[in-house]
Amino acid sequence: MSELLNIANAVADALAEYRAEVMLFPEFELRDLDEMRVVVVPLSTEYKTLSRAAHEELIKVQIGILKRCAVDDLDDALRFVEELGLGFLNKKLCGASCIAVSYNPVYSPEHLRERGQFTSVIELALKLVR
Repeated sequence: MSELLNIANAVADALAEYRAEVMLFPEFELRDLDEMRVVVVPLSTEYKTLSRAAHEELIKVQIGILKRCAVDDLDDALRFVEELGLGFLNKKLCGASCIAVSYNPVYSPEHLRERGQFTSVIELALKLVR
């Protein structure tokens, strides 16, 4: 299995308490979101030469958080997402270290306004040196 999928599975395992699952083509309807959904999506792998004999891999994985939400619940949802993402910073998974956490979007105002759905994407960058 590729390192990208190994790390995506390790992220999902780390989020087992939220019943996270790895999905290659995540797509949900609001009716499917009675409870919060946490989805891990393998995103990309980048290779950089360090020397003639060594290279590093920068692996990116996204974590999607989806749930029904009202505007009044937005502060709590944002706090939850921020803490969840920061919990991965400097964490080691499958021999790779999480070196960056970003939120893009931290939430989707359109989904909240039009669907009553909180949608947030956390992107993790993990560095693997070989």
